[in-house]
Parts: sequence; structure tokens; C-alpha cells
Amino acid sequence: MKIENIYRKNLDNYFHTITDFKHSTNRLNKVLIKDIEKYKTEESIYSSLTSLVIEDWTLQRENNSKLRFHTGINKLTGKENYPDEITKILSREFSFVYSQCYEAFERFLKDCIDSKIINDIEFKKLVGFNENYSRKDLKGGENIYKLIKKAGGKRLVNYSKNNINDFKFKELLKIFSEIRHSVTHNKGYLDVSKIPNNQYYKNLFEFLFNKNKLEGNKILIQFDIVLLNKVLVYLAEFGFQIYKILSEEDKYQWKIE
Repeated sequence: MKIENIYRKNLDNYFHTITDFKHSTNRLNKVLIKDIEKYKTEESIYSSLTSLVIEDWTLQRENNSKLRFHTGINKLTGKENYPDEITKILSREFSFVYSQCYEAFERFLKDCIDSKIINDIEFKKLVGFNENYSRKDLKGGENIYKLIKKAGGKRLVNYSKNNINDFKFKELLKIFSEIRHSVTHNKGYLDVSKIPNNQYYKNLFEFLFNKNKLEGNKILIQFDIVLLNKVLVYLAEFGFQIYKILSEEDKYQWKIE
């Protein structure tokens, strides 16, 4: 009798999220890059103006009419700077997608630990949860990775030291996490001091996010479709390694057939 792998559903859900974002961003990139070409011709005309108009809630309306006023804030894009604007838009949108996919990765880790706790009483005791345990008790970042390390044991340590990409798992997670934080909380600007100052971290960062150099005090993380697709695949593969490790530890069949 074939035993169901308790982690497989978690992996499939994670892969569906990655695939969905890859699908939509590839289409978005194709449409907007094609749009740039349309406005490169001499006879083409393009001008777009956006203004911010708001209402003061504490002013009394007359005859139910809205008392709107111009804030003085405008943005204008013309034909001459349209390509640069599209490049910025795509980079910004791709950074948001990356952030969402990193969140999906953390959610996958929590799902796996939740599955482990529910199905392994000894592990539940080992990590300090009692009968009142709830998935809501699981925290992200380094906290969830510590639980993954406990579940993965020596196998995780070995795979982190020995893999074809020379990806050290803790260091990889640190870089992925800091990029996500910069996108979510700092408008895409990375405080360079957040990345540990050693050659391995520098090389790993510039390999993963190769449109960016780890120089100066603060950098705006730049994305294009090639970089985004590469990073999303590495996020997916990272998730798969965790799935494989946990499956092997618990003696589940892990191969995707």
C-alpha cells in the first residue's frame, strides 16, 4: 500500500502560486515591451498625465456636491521618456511579484511544519507545542527555518553543504528575506548593511540578483523579466529541496512522477 506523502499537497500549492505569477508576469512583460515599440515610430503620439484630486472630509458639502481640490501633485509621461517609464513600472511590478512569491515560500515552510506537527507527536513535543497548538502559533523568517532545521536534521545540514549550486541554505534564506523586506517596507531600497559583509554573501547576492551590485550604503533593487524568472525558479527549487529533505527524513516517496 502506497503511503501518502503529507508534504506533497503543500508543495503543489506552492508550485501553483509560483507558476501563476510566472504566467501573468511573462504576459505583462510581453505586452508592455511591445507597447514601447509602438511609440518608437516618428508619427506616433503619446502623452499621459495623472493628477491627484481629493476631497476634504470635514468641509460641509453644498447640494450633495463633492468639494474636490487639486493637490498640486502631477505625473506626466511623454513619448520621449515612455521606454524608461515602462522599464521602471516593470521593475516595480516584478519586485512586488517576487515579494508575493517569497511570502508563498514562507507559507510553504509553515504548511510543512504544520503537517509534521499534526502527524508526529514526538516532533510536536520536541519543538515545544502542546495540545493547544494552532498553525497560527508558527512565526516566519528565522523562526520557521529553525523548525525546518530541526525536522530536517543532519540531512538538511548535509544538503546545504553539498549541492550543485553551492547554495548554503541559511545564507540563501537571508538574502531572499532581506530583498523581500526591502520591497515590502522600503520601496525596493536595500540597506546594504543588512547583507553580512563577506565574500560568499556578496557573490551569492550578485549571482541571484545580477542586475544589482552590492555597493554603497543603499541600492534600489532592479528587476527585469529574465531576473524575475530566474529567481522564482530558485525559490521553487529551494522549496523542493525542503520537501525532499523532510520526505526522506520521514521515509516518504518524494519524486515527482
